[in-house]
Amino acid sequence: MSPILPTPKSGQPPPGVWAAAAPYVIPPIAATAAIVLPFRDLIGKTWQQKGLTIPPLTLWNGVKEGVVNAPKVGAIIGVQMGLQNVVEKALGEHVNPEGMTGKLVSSAIVGMVSSPFLAIFNGGAAKLSTRESFRRLSLKQCGALSVQETAFVGGISAADLLAQKMKLMFGDNKAVEYSAAFISGAGGSLAGHFANTAVTRWQNDLPVESFRQLWWGSLRKARAIGVFSVLYKLGKDVLNSTAPSSP
Repeated sequence: MSPILPTPKSGQPPPGVWAAAAPYVIPPIAATAAIVLPFRDLIGKTWQQKGLTIPPLTLWNGVKEGVVNAPKVGAIIGVQMGLQNVVEKALGEHVNPEGMTGKLVSSAIVGMVSSPFLAIFNGGAAKLSTRESFRRLSLKQCGALSVQETAFVGGISAADLLAQKMKLMFGDNKAVEYSAAFISGAGGSLAGHFANTAVTRWQNDLPVESFRQLWWGSLRKARAIGVFSVLYKLGKDVLNSTAPSSP
């Protein structure tokens, strides 16, 4: 006779079902909510990357733009984090998936696979439609997006590793954890920003004329991704804390 699962709270799946589904359900929900507030900075960095003055954009209008684009981000992050879990398990026989090398290798694979989806999101910040973003997608854009996403996914995934080291120096508390999330997210953004700028300019039929040009908007985007990383972690922590406990 098969064991009976504990009765979950009203409206929640049984603990066994939730444990299997959580790694794939929580990331897209958390990412959808986390991108709304920092999306205003992503719009600003796009104008800077094109060499243009940022137009007036109120916080409220930025939030509204974020809400419009949030489902795309949720879907992309959901695919990336779900794929990250699968890839890390597959790499487990060859490298430590929890170590920095394992994170970088799995992030590179995820970055390559997800590059076409990021073309849509990046184009959205530049007011390009999904169809137009796909139409303008080129092999060099895919290459640049792969570099960008390797840095982005690697930064998000390295937050826990950085937090472990920071806790040894500053103590084990939530402030350290969220500081590590901000630093990892911003650092990953900066590492891949030159590729993001190249994609933005190519999508808008603009040439890349100098190395210096590739860093336009870097600080604004780093701030946006740092804030996103903190809110993303907060969302995951909240959703995990309200999930049914394992038996």
